[in-house]
Amino acid sequence: MDGIGLELIYGRPAIEDAAKADSVDLSWAVKAGSRSVRFAGRELIWQKGLTRLRYGDLVIVEQASKLLLNYVLFALHRCGFIRLAFWGHGKSTRSTPLTTVGERAKAFMSRRMWWWFAYNERGARFVRSLGYPEHRITSVGNSIDTRALVTAASNVNASSLVELRSRLGIRGDNVCVFVGGMYEDKRLPFLLSACEFIHNRLPDFEMVFVGDGPETELVRAAAAQREWLHHVGAKFDEERVPYLMLGKLMLMPGAVGLAVLDAFCLEVPLVTIDVPYHGPEIEYLVDGTNGVIVERGSDARRYAAVVAELLIDDDARARLQEGCRESRERYSIECMAQRFADGVVGAMRN
Repeated sequence: MDGIGLELIYGRPAIEDAAKADSVDLSWAVKAGSRSVRFAGRELIWQKGLTRLRYGDLVIVEQASKLLLNYVLFALHRCGFIRLAFWGHGKSTRSTPLTTVGERAKAFMSRRMWWWFAYNERGARFVRSLGYPEHRITSVGNSIDTRALVTAASNVNASSLVELRSRLGIRGDNVCVFVGGMYEDKRLPFLLSACEFIHNRLPDFEMVFVGDGPETELVRAAAAQREWLHHVGAKFDEERVPYLMLGKLMLMPGAVGLAVLDAFCLEVPLVTIDVPYHGPEIEYLVDGTNGVIVERGSDARRYAAVVAELLIDDDARARLQEGCRESRERYSIECMAQRFADGVVGAMRN
């Protein structure tokens, strides 16, 4: 790429992220050590590798106030030793006294970065609102390998899905799925309660949970008592595809992130609720077009009613599936990589 070399340096996930059980090691990247301390109930992380980073022509770091190395790199940037760029959401979706301090620090540094790589247009809009120049912002359109998922789905035949249903003990026709980390923001107790309401209305309703995390035991315990609930643990990459293909809808009443792209790729419309802590990828979900966003403040009974209506309305689901097919063409890892590469070239040339 224009004679530019790119080296990725990464460390272990934060404690709360490690609990999601979805981290991997990368053979093609450099893994650096790190140390963490607790301060006011929050984990602060010191990442090693300063010597390696200070000689880069452009250093891109996650926009995270908990990463102590960022403050050192920011000082080096302001003194003219390196060019520093942020990669991130722009603004945290959570607000606490401590995160408020962190947000102020991030906003201060954000206005003074050499370049900005925003997850998508939502983040880019926020960075522009800080007064940061638009011509130095790259909106990458955060994505996953959508093409690989579509290809994997095309390789799953009907007989293998019948076998999978049999292995899981699924007998009902109205099957829904959850996929993702199992932690507080996913609102699993809410979802389990909603599933009860759905099953009461549609006796052939069954629910498949794909994922792992600190609240896994809630789902495992519920599944042990209900034959129509199924927990299959964490599944990654193409391994999760056949499980998602079992579902007519994807149910995620809590935080939604990249799972929305799973829904698009596999034509399993996602039903969520308007909560303030969705990931930036929620911008890809258009209510009534490629998924459904139930109004903020809805209880489990209301959410269940929306899901039940969609399960019995084949025409409504078909329209949402068409929207999923159209949306997956807009968001791809290839487009994301090209936008990121263009941004790097722009940052190096300016």
